[in-house]
Amino acid sequence: MANLKGGSYKKQVKDAFHRLEAFGKGRHGKNDHMTHSDGIATKREMYLNDYKAFIEENGFTEKLNRTMTNENIQTFLNQRLEGLKTSTQENYTRGFSSMLEGLKEANITVLVDKTVFDIKVAEIKENRVNTIVTNRAIANPSIVILNLYDKRYESGVIAQVQNELGVRISESFEIVRNLDNYYNSSNGTIENLIGKGNHSYEAKAISSELIEKIKTCDAIPSQNSYRNDLKGVGVDHSHDWRYTYAKSEFKAKIESGVEYNQALQEVSKELNHSRGTMTLFYLNKS
Repeated sequence: MANLKGGSYKKQVKDAFHRLEAFGKGRHGKNDHMTHSDGIATKREMYLNDYKAFIEENGFTEKLNRTMTNENIQTFLNQRLEGLKTSTQENYTRGFSSMLEGLKEANITVLVDKTVFDIKVAEIKENRVNTIVTNRAIANPSIVILNLYDKRYESGVIAQVQNELGVRISESFEIVRNLDNYYNSSNGTIENLIGKGNHSYEAKAISSELIEKIKTCDAIPSQNSYRNDLKGVGVDHSHDWRYTYAKSEFKAKIESGVEYNQALQEVSKELNHSRGTMTLFYLNKS
């Protein structure tokens, strides 16, 4: 068994993608886990880039395939699936598992046990409920942020970025870690931020006060530590900041006289949603 080739995670992701390619090859009488269609290729490119972002955020240095241990994959799935519908969680878990089986068939060392995925799917099914979960928006975001600053300064900054910009946890960490890549000091906006599905956010205004706080951040915590800090102040999911932003922004637009559908469309763009129906889902849950 071998490791993925390449000196960077970007190159290793590319190698993994190419090793899985089986376009145009017949599947009759076979039961492999290779990539036989454009649809699967698109999903697997997403899986690989999602995992690449996870290991980079957590400071791993081993070959990408060598980081795929039971513990790391469990942590990755717990983070990546947060806030998704149960059906999407199950499909993502099964798809990721199939991709890793394909890498094994391509003679790449993968350390994770397939039972990790079976257990995760069983957990998702067990937790599936028919009742509608509401009240995802944080009731007193300013108080929560102040409490976070008392607990850990950097967690307060990260939460304030999420609250002010409506970004996901990974995007908030990216801004705090690499502010110079995104901050346009001439107009006070965050620009060129790439979100989920490789969709670019529109330029978003950010307060000068928050910029100064970001600049003073030193020891940025791991995402797990940040999540634990949130739970310590009563916030169960980091994604709740997105619901909070959606509710606040939509309400402000309606109160200022913006027509309903226009307000929905504007908030959808601000959240970097590909569909307005997803934003409506957020609003119904908040």
